[in-house]
Amino acid sequence: DEPRPGATIEIYSDYPEFNRSDLLNSATLIVEGTVTGTEYTVTEARFEGDTPEENPLLGLSEKEKAKALAKQKGSPTIVVRLRVDSVHKGDVKPGQTVSIVQSGGVINDVLYREIGNVILSRGEKYLIFGADSFDGAYYILGGTAGTYVEAEPGTFVAAVDATAPFETLTSTEVHSLTH
Repeated sequence: DEPRPGATIEIYSDYPEFNRSDLLNSATLIVEGTVTGTEYTVTEARFEGDTPEENPLLGLSEKEKAKALAKQKGSPTIVVRLRVDSVHKGDVKPGQTVSIVQSGGVINDVLYREIGNVILSRGEKYLIFGADSFDGAYYILGGTAGTYVEAEPGTFVAAVDATAPFETLTSTEVHSLTH
C-alpha cells in the first residue's frame, strides 16, 4: 500500500554509538558552518563492495539483478548546504559550501521523518562531525552524535544529549582536540 499524499511516515535508523575518541577519529570532516539551504531528494540504492553485506546483488544472475533493482524505490533524503566558516579537519576551506545528507524528506507529497533526528535548519550555525558519503557529500556521524548547535559565538551544544559524546564544545576545544 502506498501512503496517501499529505501523510507523515516515521522512519527509524540504527546508528552506531560514538565515544569521544571514535567521533574524532572517524570524522573525515569537522567544520563549523551555517546552513544556507536544504533540498529534498531521493537517494537511489548503490550496490558496491565485495561482500554480501555491502552488495546484496553479489552472485546474482543478470536477470535476478534486474528484478531486484526494479523493486528499489530509493530513500527520502535531505541535502543540506552548509557554508563552512571554520575547518578543524577535512579537505575543505572556509567559505566553501559542502553538502550534508540526512535521512528523511518528501516523496510524492509524503513526509518521511526520522525518529530522533535533528534536521539542520537554514540560517543556523553548527559544528558538524561528518564522514564521506557519495558524490562528494558528507553524512553526520551517528545521526545526531556529530551534530552540535551554536548556543553562543564559539560555543556549541549537543543537538541530542543522549547520543552525543560531548555535552558542549568550544571552537578552541575542538581545535586542541584535532591538532
